[in-house]
Amino acid sequence: MRILIVEDDFRIAEMYREYLLENTPADEILTALNASESFRVLKENDINLMLVDVYLPDMHGDKLIEEVLKIHPYMNFIVITASQESEKVKSMMQLGALYYLVKPVKLNKLSETVNDYVARNKELSEVAEMDQEKIDRYFGRGSHVEETELPKGIDSVTLKKIEDAFSIGEEWTSSQMGDYLGTSRTTVRRYLEYMRKTGKLVVSQDFGDKGRPEKKYRKITL
Repeated sequence: MRILIVEDDFRIAEMYREYLLENTPADEILTALNASESFRVLKENDINLMLVDVYLPDMHGDKLIEEVLKIHPYMNFIVITASQESEKVKSMMQLGALYYLVKPVKLNKLSETVNDYVARNKELSEVAEMDQEKIDRYFGRGSHVEETELPKGIDSVTLKKIEDAFSIGEEWTSSQMGDYLGTSRTTVRRYLEYMRKTGKLVVSQDFGDKGRPEKKYRKITL
């Protein structure tokens, strides 16, 4: 995967580039300081994702996106800008931008956003059909589930604690998670299985030192 960062401050562009190279599966990350330079990069490279600042010295980011789409109609965009104007957000959404990040952007938030884009595309490439729940999740609906929508035995507070634990450790067994949260293994397993069924986790078997298998749960991220 190749990413193009369009940012007029070369120090910020380089900071983004170095962090994303370390924390995403990107094979190559290129930078452009203005719209004109970005067109040259696009002509010479096969780019999958563009990170675009709105305020560029030679062209506004929304206009740049419009022009790029004329040449590359399936290009994907993440907008990064200091602008919080509702009209600007609306125009970017109408242009098809996948994400809108407000400066100053935390680097971990930036990598999380890029990894979410990668995970979504991986899921699309691996399945022939998707159910409504997965489609809703892909289009950004379902990341915030209301308490009334959760099944019996699953509450949002405990679910959030378990989801947050996967930002600390990539892989957990139910017993490890139970020790970490100070709750029973049975309770934890119920939440982990719920997350697996909703497509947030994958499972493998851990046979341990005594050969007794235990499920290991890993968050679906790339």
